Amino acid sequence: CAVERHAAVGGWEALIGRAGWKQVGRTVPDPGNPGQTLSLYEVLGIYDTPVHLLLMTNGTTERDGTRRQYAETIPIDVFDPVAAAAWQIGVSARHYRRSVRRT
Repeated sequence: CAVERHAAVGGWEALIGRAGWKQVGRTVPDPGNPGQTLSLYEVLGIYDTPVHLLLMTNGTTERDGTRRQYAETIPIDVFDPVAAAAWQIGVSARHYRRSVRRT
């Protein structure tokens, strides 16, 4: 909740920059959310153990037509943003890469 509040001031990219979180891999297209991307960051010093943070965009638009970015923690041993998105919904990265649209 606190991270979401900080992200509201300047967006996720500003928060990530202020926190000094390092990007893991590169930003990639989100196969389950056409036209959007996935990014993975290493988060240290907030939780008891290191985690990765998957930054993604909501699959549906808000009432004003914008798309909200959000992030979820992912196990530290997941290094691929697509594998991280797949992990959070309980499918393999192979299956997620073939998805047309997530639900």
